Amino acid sequence: MRKMALLATALLLAIFSFAQKTDADWTKKFPGNVKWYKISDAGVLVVGTGDALYGIQPESGAEIWKLENLDDVNESNYDPIEGSPYIAIVKGGLSKRHHTVLDVTTGKIIANSKELGMYTVTKRLEMPGLASMLLYGINKTGKPSLTMVSYTDGTVKWEQSKLFEKNSEQIVSQAGVVSDGILIATNRNIYKLNPASGEILWTVDMKSDLPVVAPPKKAKGPFGGFKAAFSAEGATEQATATSADFFQKENKSIVYFWNQDVLTAFNVADGKEVWKRVELSSPITQILFDTKGMLITTAEKREEDIAKANKGGGGLIGKLKRSSAGKKNRAELLCLDPATGNEIWSDEVDLQGDVVAYKKTGDKLILATARDQGTNFISIVDLNAGKSITKKALKINGEAQDLQIVPQGLYYRTTDEINILDLESGDKTWKKGFKVKNCAGENANAKEGYVFANDKIYKVDFEKGDLTDWVTDIKFDGGEDPTSLQVRENGILLSSSQNIRLYSYDGKQIWHNYQKAPGRTMAGKIFSGLGGAASAAMGAANMAASAQLSYSKGYYGSTDPRVDADIKNYNAMAGAWSNASVASFKSISKRFKATKEANNFMSMMVSVGGSNNARDAGLIIVDKVSGKDGRQMLLGDKKDPDYQLDEIGKLVFYKSDNNEIKGFKY
Repeated sequence: MRKMALLATALLLAIFSFAQKTDADWTKKFPGNVKWYKISDAGVLVVGTGDALYGIQPESGAEIWKLENLDDVNESNYDPIEGSPYIAIVKGGLSKRHHTVLDVTTGKIIANSKELGMYTVTKRLEMPGLASMLLYGINKTGKPSLTMVSYTDGTVKWEQSKLFEKNSEQIVSQAGVVSDGILIATNRNIYKLNPASGEILWTVDMKSDLPVVAPPKKAKGPFGGFKAAFSAEGATEQATATSADFFQKENKSIVYFWNQDVLTAFNVADGKEVWKRVELSSPITQILFDTKGMLITTAEKREEDIAKANKGGGGLIGKLKRSSAGKKNRAELLCLDPATGNEIWSDEVDLQGDVVAYKKTGDKLILATARDQGTNFISIVDLNAGKSITKKALKINGEAQDLQIVPQGLYYRTTDEINILDLESGDKTWKKGFKVKNCAGENANAKEGYVFANDKIYKVDFEKGDLTDWVTDIKFDGGEDPTSLQVRENGILLSSSQNIRLYSYDGKQIWHNYQKAPGRTMAGKIFSGLGGAASAAMGAANMAASAQLSYSKGYYGSTDPRVDADIKNYNAMAGAWSNASVASFKSISKRFKATKEANNFMSMMVSVGGSNNARDAGLIIVDKVSGKDGRQMLLGDKKDPDYQLDEIGKLVFYKSDNNEIKGFKY
């Protein structure tokens, strides 16, 4: 009897322990069915139901706010304002749409375009530096109207209804905030406005193409694109789409402007154009200020865009003004004098595709490019001569992942290849180079890096330009191949979807954790963010900058400190939301601090309880420092479970029933 009692007690303890691991920390039932839910940049869970829009405290499931007048909001109406605690709900079609902007931390409505007397809103412009937004559209009297609203308290600072020449005039840029004004580009003109009153200070004639939003992929049939443009999703995209922009450098008396046809510069005080307009062959993708001049890269044209331009179409892609007989339509690199706009080189450098990464060393610029059809290239440009050092760009296998200058030349690593290029000839010179599928790696510092390929980890010495076998004969359980390598304080972490292994810096395995995948029904259902470092880093990057400034996209760390400083400064300007509201931004700050800790965990699919039944499928959290199993969460009681992972907040949200969401902490 005593043995039976002990056995029963042990069984109860095991059941209790299992329940502690799998039961949700909170369950929230809603009066109406849950249609969608989103993790906001501030961490608040925003839930759209049939009865209201809710803000849910993510750690406790407590209801922070409820807006019953927003009971018919679809997921396509949700428009997050990146890097801020604000979201916009955009409803209506192309001819009549309304914006409701609110603070997700409090539920306070900052602006409601209906209540502001606007019949429709066609454009919403964010001005982080002024803690304000601009709403442009048609007011109830049928006149174009531009309204400036404060994010801090929701007050209307001014309304300007005599701004544009005709009703057909449309805004095509974001607002350029300068020291004493606001710059706006339309399809007809550029305006400088008084930030206190909206009064026009000066205007310049400037034709710009209207932005074009590509129809959603799901739009099919002969009228798919047309219908998509008039849908809620199309309206949301159109509200913030642009085809032109402003930017400044150290000289704040000058402002640069580009659209899809030209790049130029103006005197901020009086609008006098200080450049002769530079005609562009295609849209700008990158702008890099260098000691040699302003380096500009333009985009590769897609076939359908070229066809549209040749037929006289406008839109997002500009007209082929530089095209001539025998001239190929492809991306280019040109160098301009920042003071005058004059071309420094005698001709442009043709590029094979759009720039995805760069490296500068001395008088040479290395560009990694990718074409639309998936081919990849490396170009080495002599900045003094303004010419490529090779007759044509070097075709490489796989997508560029790393560029490093070593004594022997340029070390490059792609997803499928690793080698060293001679900087004078562009020839591949490394006998130890190789081609492989799914190469993964990361650099420890400027002197060394680690790469996984060919079932081994290589150690790369950048000073010697040498590569040595570090750990060999690597095998993962379940027949998996490693897909990620991460350099950490306590060693080199190698992982795949179901395996994670840590090696010390002397090459010895410290621990290995393998989790058998659940049944096939569950395979592929995990939210795309599962995996750890990549998505957490991307979340932090999205909060840090809104990515409006195309010249800061895609660049790897440069060897030129001045260039790196420029990029950081522009990113800071793009994400300068801190003026809006101190209280609301506390949650943003908290999530910034949590990004490092978020990188210490990895999620894996697992069959909770050890069975191979798809209904027992769920997640397990593995500690990247110790390799130990953490929280298990049962999510597989449905054939197609609906859940999302917030890695920064260390939370999992699961729609367990039509009107119910569960929250798990790990």
